[in-house]
Amino acid sequence: MSLEDTEINVGGTSFKGAHIAVVLAFVTTISGGIWATSEFFSRVAVLEDTVAELQETMPDLTPLEVELEAIKTKIEDNDLGHLQGKLAELSTLLTTIQARQQEVLDNAATSNSKVATMEKDWIEVRNEYKKMADAIKGFEDSVGKFKREVDDLWKGLDAASSPLG
Repeated sequence: MSLEDTEINVGGTSFKGAHIAVVLAFVTTISGGIWATSEFFSRVAVLEDTVAELQETMPDLTPLEVELEAIKTKIEDNDLGHLQGKLAELSTLLTTIQARQQEVLDNAATSNSKVATMEKDWIEVRNEYKKMADAIKGFEDSVGKFKREVDDLWKGLDAASSPLG
């Protein structure tokens, strides 16, 4: 039994093997597009959650900066030389915290860059899907024309085999 001989009856309408193949190809293309879309949105959600977690764990440095400035002012006002070491430690700690904060911001920028790349990839996938859908439509049109030609040939042969009626 070949693909041309295969026939399915649905609701009184019969579908031949070529139609079945076209419908099957179309359905698999649609399901692939749905899967790709689902995968894309899943990845975007994971990236958004990661960025939100990073923002929640990022410490607020404003109070430390204010406190450090107050300490510097007191040292300068009171000319307390023995607190010079503590001030250096605080300055180093603040520098370290600022460096860590910059790392977190850089990681967030990298995540944003990845999201932008994924958006570009999704647009490419969507464009490829449109091209495939157009190609399938063209194929369906060609198959329809071919079917009409075959039907016309059969009608012609029927007419030629019984010229009287």
